[in-house]
Amino acid sequence: MRVHPALLLVLLALTIPLVVELRTMAVWVGIELSIAQTAAVGAVLIGALVVWALFPAADVSPEAGNG
Repeated sequence: MRVHPALLLVLLALTIPLVVELRTMAVWVGIELSIAQTAAVGAVLIGALVVWALFPAADVSPEAGNG
């Protein structure tokens, strides 16, 4: 796991207001998003964040033979 589970929880909690604000910013440039589209964007962002966090980090230590 790349990050501590508590940090992942904080990042997930911060993603929700980010998605809401992204919807507001999209309206400023003329992009209208429905609630369902906003929820889909949020689900994709949260899914990407979880996949990134759960994917193991590469070990580049000299003991691993990579350096």
